[in-house]
Amino acid sequence: MSEHLSKLSDLKATGPSRRDLLRNMAFGAAAAALPIGLANAQAKRGRIDVHHHMMPPFIDLWSARKWSPQQSIEIMDKFGTESTILSVTGLTPSYADLFYDGSERAKAFVRRMNEYGAKLASDNPKRLGFFAALPMPNQDDCLKEIEYAFDTLKADGVTMFTDTGDKWPGDPMFRPVFQELNRRKAVLFFHPSVPKCCRGLIPGTGDTTVEFDFDTTRAIVSLLNNGVLAQMPDIKIIVNHAGAAVPALSGRIKDQVRNEQGKVIPGGPAGALEELRKLYFEVAHATFGPPLAAMMKLAPSTQYLWGTDFPVWPYETTVGPLYDTPMPADVEFALNRGNAARLFPKFA
Repeated sequence: MSEHLSKLSDLKATGPSRRDLLRNMAFGAAAAALPIGLANAQAKRGRIDVHHHMMPPFIDLWSARKWSPQQSIEIMDKFGTESTILSVTGLTPSYADLFYDGSERAKAFVRRMNEYGAKLASDNPKRLGFFAALPMPNQDDCLKEIEYAFDTLKADGVTMFTDTGDKWPGDPMFRPVFQELNRRKAVLFFHPSVPKCCRGLIPGTGDTTVEFDFDTTRAIVSLLNNGVLAQMPDIKIIVNHAGAAVPALSGRIKDQVRNEQGKVIPGGPAGALEELRKLYFEVAHATFGPPLAAMMKLAPSTQYLWGTDFPVWPYETTVGPLYDTPMPADVEFALNRGNAARLFPKFA
């Protein structure tokens, strides 16, 4: 423990020069396999953060933290992150409920959030992008927001919460949205939430402590067992927190892949692991040894992405543990930047 804290203290105290040296050594080695021009350019580039939250001034949930876009850019500079894709957060159930209560208020709130994100991205095109939120569960409203977000606001993808209070994303009622995202070959980032069934289950323990990762796992199993992963292969799905419990439970999930009618899903057990391996896994607040080991055992390095969950969690909580988990330079490059640069060419 003291050794880890010492490393984290060194990370804070030594400043950008040491971080740049370590990062560029790894990036340089990984980029050596690329064409010369591209290798030279990529080796000098910083991370791409795909799990990073915006907290607009027109909501008061985060009044104690006083977030601003400049605060994000400053922390990015401090820790060697070149570009960030902003998204909304569902830290509390009451806040997440604003996005999926089906009301006109919710629809207007989502639109205002998306236009705010688009303005930040437009003002900082090389540093910031954004994932558009959707006014679940109304499918017509979602389809209209998808069209507006991509065609007018130029969103980098969309974000969904892992549940809509009492339903999970594989539910057939959501099929039109997934069909449209598949048609657009869109990136979809899942952010965890706490469903109505599972709030306040453990007295004295915050819902987010375990329910966030459990609900992420429910969402992915819902997509798998209802055939969405197999039938909508062109959606690039990003799973939060190194896959939550999905990697650790992947074998058990594979052996029980049946929908609610008891029918084996398309592809059956033999194809279930392959569907899970196609997902993208970002590592926000999950760079500790056990979750990284499970993620890396399940999925190839082409599927890893950098994320931090800032400002909900300090940047150090993701950066620091990496010092205890050595990885090959090409894998580190893929995690930090390479894979995201493929998903989001404007940042490449």
